[in-house]
Amino acid sequence: MTRRLLSIVTPCYNEEANVQHHFDRVCKALEPYRDRYDVEHIYTDNQSQDRTFALLTDLARAHDNVRAIRFSRNVGANRAIWFGLRHARGDAAILIQADLQDPPELIPAFLDGFEEGYDVVYGQIAGRQEGLVLRTLRRIYYALIARLAESPVPQNAGEFRLASRRVLDALAQFTEDDLYIRGVIGAIGFRQKAVPYQRAERAGGVSSINFQGLIVYGLNGFVSTTTVPIRLVTILGFALAAIGALLIAWVVVGKLILDAAPQGFSTLATLVTFFAGAQLIALGTIGEYVRKIYVQSLHRPRGFIQDLVGFEGKQPGVTAGDDLRDTSRP
Repeated sequence: MTRRLLSIVTPCYNEEANVQHHFDRVCKALEPYRDRYDVEHIYTDNQSQDRTFALLTDLARAHDNVRAIRFSRNVGANRAIWFGLRHARGDAAILIQADLQDPPELIPAFLDGFEEGYDVVYGQIAGRQEGLVLRTLRRIYYALIARLAESPVPQNAGEFRLASRRVLDALAQFTEDDLYIRGVIGAIGFRQKAVPYQRAERAGGVSSINFQGLIVYGLNGFVSTTTVPIRLVTILGFALAAIGALLIAWVVVGKLILDAAPQGFSTLATLVTFFAGAQLIALGTIGEYVRKIYVQSLHRPRGFIQDLVGFEGKQPGVTAGDDLRDTSRP
């Protein structure tokens, strides 16, 4: 039987409490597949402020199939993931976070799906440890994006997934900055399969993602997968114009015929606040798309590599200081 190469891609940021435990659990999960797969581990360090990269360096020196990449600054989660996948040489790659909220023990189910002929096998979160408010907001978000997205976006799924070589090659053709990975992989298509699981709490350390970060990530998801909000702004404009016309007619009729026109500052303040709020929402929606266009038009590098460990003789053409741009971009 021909042995395949499997790439395990793990983005890290301040994960010194989890790195070794993560590596051990991944290796244990892959133990039954040692006779069928060669494995490479690719860790990307997003300029961690703790000992994460030092631990990754130790791992790379102890195991010749471990590679570690450190960026010159924090380039953001999506860019770190994109770069790790771009450097995966395997017939398939598994993307898994270092915080162990996504269990490595699910990897065999991913590989079984891959061997059945699926190009994408992703973890579908059946439950997670979080409060009612945040859980409700997530449910609303996924429902909206499912309804509005122009291509299928897996429900209740994060980045935890397996992608085949042809999906990775297709992903490399996307040149947009800050790629919404789960949305893009959904848009690529091919055969995809969901594997449900319970998402655990972090094994150690403190999450760097706050509520504001979730909002920014969610907005990027909308802007990257659908143009429906822009059209809704147009519809909203017509609706508000119609409401305004009705209000004017009400005032005129009340003044000239019924002699009962609205009185006082409260009515005026309510109307001004309503229309001003609607205008700001419309401008904000348009602004998100304009920002996306502006950032993309600059064609800036996604970031730069500060350090590489474990790539010597294994990844020709990749050296410290290389930028993260897709070199196929004009």
